[in-house]
Amino acid sequence: MRDGFLAYIAGSRSGMPAAVESVPQRVPGSRRVDLLQHDPELSRLLAPSGLKGPGAALPAVALRLERGPWQPGADAPSYDHLGFLVLDGLLGRRVLVPERGRSLELLGKGDIFRPWQEDSPSFSEVTWTVIEPASIAVLDGEFKERAKEVPELMELFAERALRRSRRLAAIAAIANTVGVEERLVLLLWQLAELWGRKTPEGALLPFRLSHQTLADLVGARRPTVTLAMRSLSERGAVRRRESGEWILTGAPP
Repeated sequence: MRDGFLAYIAGSRSGMPAAVESVPQRVPGSRRVDLLQHDPELSRLLAPSGLKGPGAALPAVALRLERGPWQPGADAPSYDHLGFLVLDGLLGRRVLVPERGRSLELLGKGDIFRPWQEDSPSFSEVTWTVIEPASIAVLDGEFKERAKEVPELMELFAERALRRSRRLAAIAAIANTVGVEERLVLLLWQLAELWGRKTPEGALLPFRLSHQTLADLVGARRPTVTLAMRSLSERGAVRRRESGEWILTGAPP
């Protein structure tokens, strides 16, 4: 079975395997992509198993999501659907307790999620937003059947889920830190370490996070965050590019 999966993902330059060609493009804007090109960690994981070379591929159907509210649907597509893998961009999962409070979780490159599987309390409401245009890979039943033949792949997906839980614990600690400015600095550095990159100017967070988004992430009101970000900018701790991206200067806290 393992050899069968490696044969499936070791495609050729001439095109995708027949098994993938049979996958219907059910949603407008969907396309077939090679996950190994979008997710270097997958490539490194599977290389020792013989998945390497110019013809290697791990195909999947990807959907393109544009900025704005997103309604993924409450029903599971099928019982064996693994969910979605974020290839690029940024999604937001907002939990609202009406007239009491709200929180926001960010999902970026490498995250796996199942939007139809909700464990939130009955008194809360969950909404999804595409904060930055995103591509998500569909890990459907056919992909799952193939993936089960390579245990390392399923282990990595399980590790991705655990990473999300550990990240949420860190976010909760940040939200309980005294002082909005301190919370914002900790949050921005956490996001930069997750999805940013180093530049001559400092650490670049390549997302246009609004003050309202930042407020939801640190548990504060938007006007308070606006004042705090102005103070941090005057201190030289953060700077916003004209494109809306954030630059963090100095060393992490």
